[in-house]
Amino acid sequence: MFSILPVLFTGVGAALLIQVARSLAYKLSPSGQLPRVPRNESSWWLGHQWSIKDNPWGVQYLHWTGLLGPIYRIKAALWRQDIIVVSDHLAVKHIFGNAYTYIKPPAFSDMFVRFVGKGIIWAEGDNHRWQRRMVSPAFSPAAIKKMAPAVMSCTEKMVDRINGMCNGQPTTVNIGGQLSACTLDIIGRAGFGYDFGPDTPEGKAILEAWNTDTAMFRTFAAFISPIVLEVFPLLGKLPLKALQEDSTAKKVVRKVGTKLLHEQPNTDGTDIFSILVRESWEGKKRPDGVRRLDDNTLIDNILSFLLAHLDELVLLVSKPTATTCMYIVHDLAKNPDIQQKLRDEVAKVNMSNIEDIENLPLLDAITREGRPLTLANGQVVRSIPVKAGQTFVVPYQVINTDPTVWGPDADQFRPERWMIDGALPSQDELPFGPFSYVSNFADGPRVCPWLAPCHSRDQAFDIQDTGVNIIKYSVPGAEPFVDGKGEAQLPLRMVPLQQ
Repeated sequence: MFSILPVLFTGVGAALLIQVARSLAYKLSPSGQLPRVPRNESSWWLGHQWSIKDNPWGVQYLHWTGLLGPIYRIKAALWRQDIIVVSDHLAVKHIFGNAYTYIKPPAFSDMFVRFVGKGIIWAEGDNHRWQRRMVSPAFSPAAIKKMAPAVMSCTEKMVDRINGMCNGQPTTVNIGGQLSACTLDIIGRAGFGYDFGPDTPEGKAILEAWNTDTAMFRTFAAFISPIVLEVFPLLGKLPLKALQEDSTAKKVVRKVGTKLLHEQPNTDGTDIFSILVRESWEGKKRPDGVRRLDDNTLIDNILSFLLAHLDELVLLVSKPTATTCMYIVHDLAKNPDIQQKLRDEVAKVNMSNIEDIENLPLLDAITREGRPLTLANGQVVRSIPVKAGQTFVVPYQVINTDPTVWGPDADQFRPERWMIDGALPSQDELPFGPFSYVSNFADGPRVCPWLAPCHSRDQAFDIQDTGVNIIKYSVPGAEPFVDGKGEAQLPLRMVPLQQ
């Protein structure tokens, strides 16, 4: 009688031998010889990843970089291959410059589509090159300047809303919520020529969905779900609503975009939507030379820019517009002397003129203010061969606050470092990045197309710190929580000034 047991045991034995051989080969490879975070700081099944998620934003990366240097390994959850963490400037430049080799995890492709569609953030390789060429005219310096009136108008609306809340009296305001609403309004105006203000049905739907998602992202389920999908990608194909339903933002933007596509186009429009429609009309072709920029791809690119500036979800930028502005305002609240200097500076110029804004040295400095590897066996290396499928993490918070680069006050808000000759290291020692050596906006082919600084109207308030304990958590962007609890918020005391 034939028995399946010997065959089964043989198969299991062969699988174990293959796994052991792979493990041994990895340990003997240069990647396997990289320094590794101590095992006693990891979970047996969640690795070091849960420690990163469960601690305040950036704390673990900063600790480990100080312990092990700019390139090291962490244990991945669910017994996957180790993850390499990279903050070495040359290595980061290499990864950014070879974005079509270092791609997003394929297992997350379907997830990206549900959140941001098949726009430039989702695209890879030739498709990404083509889409980038298509959207570039919408982000030329000339096009950005034409968006300035929309930006100013939305900023003034936010100031009016806060003034209404204050009613002439000092009032504590969740500035994070106000800046997110203002950013959404700006993206609606500049992206679609459409009102996505916080009082509109569309704006309310997107902001409420984002607030819900922010709370959800702090849960263990949100941490483990994408990892499980990476290990078992077929699970993502299950006909479950949570896995297959599009995001609220995608639904809203697609509805508005479809409506606008059926209306008489604005041939003189300066918003991104109008520019992309004109580019499509001009006969721009896909790589196969057959199709123009189709309606779905056009709308998905608007969605990409909207979500990229609300948070880091899309992995295009590390510190998006709303988050960057929020922490700049918080730093100004804790540094009233710098805040007053900024107020004096902007009072001298016409804040409706973007050229005047771009030439304000202190405002520019404040915006910028928002770094030889040895193996475990002592061998010094200049490069590391890696195999397909190796996961890398680039911790921007480490690069931008590296005391060996920026000095012992690297973690302090000191905008004058950008204004004093000799206050910064030489160019060769600074990180690579498109915005004055700050890597928040990535670099290379994946550089953020919308690299406009976070400028605002002449301050109408004296902004004061409330003294509450703000702890940042990755959800997935660096959101502020009072005492690390409750919903994301940044309460600041807003004191209306006499105009």
